[in-house]
Amino acid sequence: MSTATPEKQTGKTVSVGVQELIEKLRNQGVDSGRQEAGKIISDAEAKAAELIADAEKRASAIVGKAREEADFITRAGKEALQLAERNAILELKDYLLEKFSDQIRAVVSHSMEGDKLLEGMILEVAGQNNLRGENNIEVILPRKVIGVDELRDKPELLKAGGLLEFAMKRASEMLQDGVTFTVGGAGQSGIAFRLKDKDIQVELTDEAVAAVLLKHLQPRFRALLEGIIK
Repeated sequence: MSTATPEKQTGKTVSVGVQELIEKLRNQGVDSGRQEAGKIISDAEAKAAELIADAEKRASAIVGKAREEADFITRAGKEALQLAERNAILELKDYLLEKFSDQIRAVVSHSMEGDKLLEGMILEVAGQNNLRGENNIEVILPRKVIGVDELRDKPELLKAGGLLEFAMKRASEMLQDGVTFTVGGAGQSGIAFRLKDKDIQVELTDEAVAAVLLKHLQPRFRALLEGIIK
């Protein structure tokens, strides 16, 4: 048989209600905290995933741009090397062609000082088979070949061989056809032919002869350099 008074019974009931309330609030707080923590974790994970995706996107863009720049540099380098190679080949061809032309000019200039070549040129141009019908041809011989300065000091050389002998011998034969010989100025390097009646003069200088030869030889030499002719 209970001996608790009504007051005590009421106080015990209130204490149990408070304890239940506290327990309920604590459970609600724990649940709320768990939900909030779960939300924070979920948000953090979503943010992290977003940051990772953005970082990967940026990294991919950087790598793509770097590859484009690398490809551009590689392509530009190859094109620059090809251009430099092409220019070097062109410059080498021009250099060789210039040297070839210089050698031709030197050979012609040296040959033009030879009596035999000059004799041949005179016979070819002013011989009986050429310039037919022209009766007043003057052949102007180069001063350095005929040796005018030496003749002034040594007149005995007048009857020496070479072009001078040829000029004197041929002159006597050609005079009948109106061909005469004179000596040009100090700067004359080749032979000049003058049609006195027509006031026409053609000079076969070493430069003119070399120019004619090079007109035909240069294209062939360039064709050899380019491999067209083997």
